Amino acid sequence: MDNLESQKMELLALENIYDEKVFQVDEMNPPTGRFVAHVRLPPTFSIHYKISQNAQDHEFPMEENFRIEHLPPINLFFRFPETYPQQTCPAFLLSCNWLTLQQLSDLCKHFENLWSSNNDAILYTWFQFLQDEALEFLNITDSLDVTELLKFKVQDNFKDRISLNNEEEVLNDMCAIGFSNLSLQDSEKFSVQDIEPSISGGCGRIDVRAFNDMNHGKILIQLLKNYNEYKKEEIFKTTNHDCDICFSSKAGSEFVIFKSCKHYFCKECIKSYFETQIIEGNVSSLSCPDNECKFQADGSLVRQVVEKELFERYDKLLLSRILEDMPDVTFCPRQVCQSAVLLEPCGRMGVCPSCKFVFCSLCNMAYHGVAPCIFKSEEKLSLFEEYTTGSDATKAELEKRYGKRMLKSLVEDTMSETWKTSNSKNCPHCTSCIEKVSGCNKMVCFKCNTYFCWRCTARLKTSNPYDHFRGECFLFDEIEQREAFDYNFHPGEFLNVNLPFH
Repeated sequence: MDNLESQKMELLALENIYDEKVFQVDEMNPPTGRFVAHVRLPPTFSIHYKISQNAQDHEFPMEENFRIEHLPPINLFFRFPETYPQQTCPAFLLSCNWLTLQQLSDLCKHFENLWSSNNDAILYTWFQFLQDEALEFLNITDSLDVTELLKFKVQDNFKDRISLNNEEEVLNDMCAIGFSNLSLQDSEKFSVQDIEPSISGGCGRIDVRAFNDMNHGKILIQLLKNYNEYKKEEIFKTTNHDCDICFSSKAGSEFVIFKSCKHYFCKECIKSYFETQIIEGNVSSLSCPDNECKFQADGSLVRQVVEKELFERYDKLLLSRILEDMPDVTFCPRQVCQSAVLLEPCGRMGVCPSCKFVFCSLCNMAYHGVAPCIFKSEEKLSLFEEYTTGSDATKAELEKRYGKRMLKSLVEDTMSETWKTSNSKNCPHCTSCIEKVSGCNKMVCFKCNTYFCWRCTARLKTSNPYDHFRGECFLFDEIEQREAFDYNFHPGEFLNVNLPFH
């Protein structure tokens, strides 16, 4: 069988073995393609890194160790020369973002050795090796340290070769795989799409067929985490699961997952649950239905489940809730407006952007400058109770909002009003406040000299003020008490009382 026939047979066999997402043939003249190798990880596999204390411009913790179940694939690009498989191995290129250039170079050298050992169709062997044996070959067991890669930049694909090899040799090797007129200034434009698979790895320590396709190492950590979540979700959608609400078994594609807690339920149940809460205005109650979980659904999950009109209502209500919790934002007090208003730096004056109404944010009346707010009696009493019975934190918050001086004045005024109501009465003529210390119930106003009864506040005749006390009111309270005492006893009752004799 000649080389061309062998190549056709090999590609046909591989297309029957692998899914088109894993194995692709792009051209047939010459045969060119790509294999996406998903490396199989041990059950407990983790990523580790540690950044030095003097490192700058890092966007993640100084040290971290986190578990993952999936790594981004290793990409193998290949092209068949006319002399493959009998005389030469395929031209190829290895690309990966979580392996160093040296590790990729070691894999490239091993690929050559695998082909040299049998001089036959080799792609299937390479594919299986990448999936099942690559980690073991690189002495990666249950943890991958990516510290070195965090400093990587795409131009390092070129610079690392210069630092380890002769620059002229490197330039020649790189030009041989597709780069022409290459210089160090061009290195930032490196892209794996610009490189052609090569039969030879060059003459340096870093193989020209090894390429790290990551733009900058600082994105690696988040890239690894995001890919791991993406693959877990992809696998979840292709398997069946039970809904803990309706207890039905459905495909994962019919479920939604709460990102914060990873609990999942079928879309129909969550849709009904969300719709009820949004219609009732409980947009802050879209929590995970699990009994022991309090995590809230995010906006993307709500958008995914409910209809457009209902999501718009949810979005509007949620915005209102958020604005209500912001100390420098309030709403226009005019019922016909209700627009959100950003308060002035003083914290009290608000200017509505819609209707231009200028108001005090404390009492919602027209802005009154430094003058104290005028509260309704029930509002004043409510604020008094909240301030006098509240915790230290509550008092501090109220003082921040209304001012300590204003609250002190309110408390004093309220206590004074309460005392006056209990211990004084108003003159029936001039309404001055009169306090009775002792004596009879005939009172004289200190301001207008009006006579009045302390008990019923009736105005008394100037000529004979005592005439009033011949009726239901008594001049002295002691007389009333004595007569009440006498009224409770019947005639002769004292005679029936058994008194002790001494």
